[in-house]
Amino acid sequence: MDRRDVLKYTAYLTGYAVTAPLTSAILSGCKSEPAAPDFVPSFFTAEEYPAVRQMAELMLPKTDTPGAGELGIPQFVDKVLSTFTKPADQERLRNGLNTWLGSVANEGGSPYADLGAEDQLRILNELDATSKAAAEELEGLGLSKEEKKERTPWGLNLKDLIIGGYFSSEYIGTEVLAYDPVPGAYLGCIPVSETDGKNWSL
Repeated sequence: MDRRDVLKYTAYLTGYAVTAPLTSAILSGCKSEPAAPDFVPSFFTAEEYPAVRQMAELMLPKTDTPGAGELGIPQFVDKVLSTFTKPADQERLRNGLNTWLGSVANEGGSPYADLGAEDQLRILNELDATSKAAAEELEGLGLSKEEKKERTPWGLNLKDLIIGGYFSSEYIGTEVLAYDPVPGAYLGCIPVSETDGKNWSL
């Protein structure tokens, strides 16, 4: 798959421009690997990582295809944040995540990762809705690119990393999306009946 097309596809799915850390990671060849059971995060703390792992699994759950957890997407996110992200951006995401986790624990009486699946999904959907609303408000403020980046909700940045990691994984690119490893003629309109009903891999 063309790495730049993966970035375009991620932007299409999330509805906004991908972050610089994700761009750097994918263009440098960084991709998700199958989950390692003995993984120790480099960026996230022992309290943060289980929550991020659950969030990723809820965004991209296991169905007839592997979920985010099985494909090692939380580990990919940890690597991008620890290796490709500037300290100021690391701090911004961590502060947002911890403020949110603290609020969830206060309201629900338990850490996010310990809540039931229905409560986790409801809370995650609420976060996504408020993050999108905040991002939409930024559009009309005439902010510079840097100012916009600094004010983009952390929840959208995290979602960006999770989705980008998922679609840049080898399994999704070769087993889930229709994939032709040899570049050929450009065919702009291909009936899905010719790809077994699958979307075409970018």
